[in-house]
Order: sequence, then C-alpha cells, then structure tokens
Amino acid sequence: MINTFIFSATAGKKEESLLYKTDDGKSSFFIKEKNKESLSKTYNKAIDFAIKENVDNLVLVHDDVILENFSEKRLNKLFKKFDVVGCAGTTEVKLQPPVLWHLLGGGFKSGNLFGAVAHGTEDDKHMTAFGPYPKRVVLLDGVLLAIKRKVFKKIRFDEKCPSKWHFYDLDYSMQCHKAKFKLGVGDILITHGSPGLTSVTDEFNKGQEWFLNKWKSK
Repeated sequence: MINTFIFSATAGKKEESLLYKTDDGKSSFFIKEKNKESLSKTYNKAIDFAIKENVDNLVLVHDDVILENFSEKRLNKLFKKFDVVGCAGTTEVKLQPPVLWHLLGGGFKSGNLFGAVAHGTEDDKHMTAFGPYPKRVVLLDGVLLAIKRKVFKKIRFDEKCPSKWHFYDLDYSMQCHKAKFKLGVGDILITHGSPGLTSVTDEFNKGQEWFLNKWKSK
C-alpha cells in the first residue's frame, strides 16, 4: 500500500520541469510526460491509479512547482483537520466573472483569502501571503491539491469542462464542499514558477461560462 502518491503532468520532458527537482527518491512520485490531455482527464487517471493501488493520500501538483517543505508527516497532521488540503484558498465565494479563485473570494483586501505561495525561481522568489493558516476554506487554488482517499473515491474531476488548464480546481473544490468534505489551507510551502493567468483566451472564456452556469444553477 502506498501512503502518499504525488502526481503531476507536463507538456515536455519531466527532467525539464521544476517539480522534478523536488523528487527526493523517498516519496511515491510520478510526472506524466508530453501530456496533451486536460488536467481533469489526467487527474482522473491519477485517481483511478490511486484507487486501484489502495493509495491513502493523493497529491496533485503543477509541474512548475518546487515543493519546499513537503513531508508525509506534515500532510498527515493537516489531514487530521481537513479532507482536502491546498496552499491557498478562500472562505467565501461570489459567483461572478472574472472566475479566478482570489477574486471569487473578494480580492486581497477582503479578509477572505488564506495561505501563502512563493513565486519565481529557486534562486529568485517572492512570497505572496494571503492570510494566516491553517484555515478551513471553501475554495482552493489548484496549484496543489492533497486529497484523502475517502474524498477521491467519491469526487472526480468534471471532464465536461471545456478549458484544459483552468476551472478544474474550482469545480473540484465546489464539489467537495457541497459533499460536506472539509477543505483547508495549511503549512505546505511551495515556489510556483508561473505568475498565473497572463492572458484571456477563448478557451478560458468558454470554461468560465461553463463554470458559472454549472454552479449558479446548484
């Protein structure tokens, strides 16, 4: 039995990803190379594997991330409080465009954002501190999602989402919250090599419309 399985997907070779530098050879770790599928489809395959192999905890993380202080001991401590754990999230959700997790939560001055994420490179980074943690939230940023077995056995990513790289995390959070699972942010520090959304595409707009239509009708 695998206690914790860390999974990611990259469009290139795994050695070219920031996450590859994190692999300490101790954790069960897999980076899918040359991925062309949506993250919803790819992450569901990771869930299928985790169920088949009796994995206790599944960690889904972007390939452009360095895990700074990850340990199973730290994660298990957080799992005593929460069922799904991330690095950043919000305690409130207002369903309106633009659909970005921190804006759905009211923005930086709202008092609804919690967690912390560093941005930059291994040698040049800055920390964005959203708010104190650990903290129970209702919506998580998908840069890292750590999920208990009892959750991923019940909740899957919605492959109907028309956007490959966006909204999968927000939708998953909403599903988990609706199912009464506890979401929280905790002391899992990362460096994210991407600044986040830099341009709005037709694919993003279609995904945004899909997300709002789905959850406004709930």
